[in-house]
Amino acid sequence: MKKSYVIALVIIVAGLVWFLGQGNASYSASQTTAKEHNKTPELAAMSAKSEVPAVKSSIKKMPEEQHEFNEDIAKAASAVAQQYQQSLAFPPYSQPLTVNDEDRLKPNQFFPVSSPVGEQGGELTLSLSQYRYVYPQAIKLTISAQNLGKAQVTLSDTDTKQPLKTHSGVARDNELAITFKGEEDYPRNLQLLVEADIAGKMVPVVAQIQYMPPSATLTSFDNAYPRNDNMIVPANLTVIKSGLYRLRANLYSGTSPLAHLVAKARLNEGSQQIDFKAHWSVLPKQTNDLRLRDFVIERMSPSPGERNSFGQSEISEFTIEDFAYDSLQQLPYQANKQEMQSLEFLQGLAASK
Repeated sequence: MKKSYVIALVIIVAGLVWFLGQGNASYSASQTTAKEHNKTPELAAMSAKSEVPAVKSSIKKMPEEQHEFNEDIAKAASAVAQQYQQSLAFPPYSQPLTVNDEDRLKPNQFFPVSSPVGEQGGELTLSLSQYRYVYPQAIKLTISAQNLGKAQVTLSDTDTKQPLKTHSGVARDNELAITFKGEEDYPRNLQLLVEADIAGKMVPVVAQIQYMPPSATLTSFDNAYPRNDNMIVPANLTVIKSGLYRLRANLYSGTSPLAHLVAKARLNEGSQQIDFKAHWSVLPKQTNDLRLRDFVIERMSPSPGERNSFGQSEISEFTIEDFAYDSLQQLPYQANKQEMQSLEFLQGLAASK
């Protein structure tokens, strides 16, 4: 999370540089070409002389434009540096979580896609329970629209456009649910094409999802225990493919989000264990209703030529019982050298104008 602040700033700065450099260059070139195309040689020669002062004038303005550009970079860096500094009050493996952090609360969310129907403002909507599927999960989708009749759904390989399966059905109460059984040999990138009959008119809608074999399975948790200033929650996995793994989970007090936990370790095939750590600073003093949910099991990419892959969880929630808040050492988190260097870099950009 903390590295993302630096990456975000670099992308912003690089984008601004590219936009100002490429955008202004292409604009000037197109304007000059259009003008020169419509001139006689005599007029072109005369205009070339008259345009020289304009060029000099623009050169004189460059320092002012550069100053404004530097100020924009400084403002962006200042905002990112402030957020990053706030995050350094907590360890990277145990960051505070709120109801506004939807990307963390719903890490595998599929956003429904819609197509317009006629000129009356109606829509054909395709909804799925998630974006990323792991074998043997079934692909369950829902199609909805006013006056929805029959619909056909084609599942195909996104890259080759090769159709894999087709299902159809007739809607009831303007809604139709269709399920594709999970297949181990599905390609990673899948496309769903819906062709629906709405009041005699065929309307399409398209969505893309991912499907992959499991790399590991989260099977259970051991009881939590204290270690210095952290609550340790051991997670048990069955690893199918060895590699560097990153596990994520959200810690709740009842239904209220508390913290986003990240655990990372290199795991071999077979039965393995990895520890989630919750820093004391994100825990409530009353720890009688703590729960872990929203699990993400990711095998990280070992090389540029091999993509990351994901696993699955056999459990949807784990309740932490009999843990004493007072058993933890309550010491402020101290940022490490690399984190401080990143902060200094951002603060340096913010100070430059």
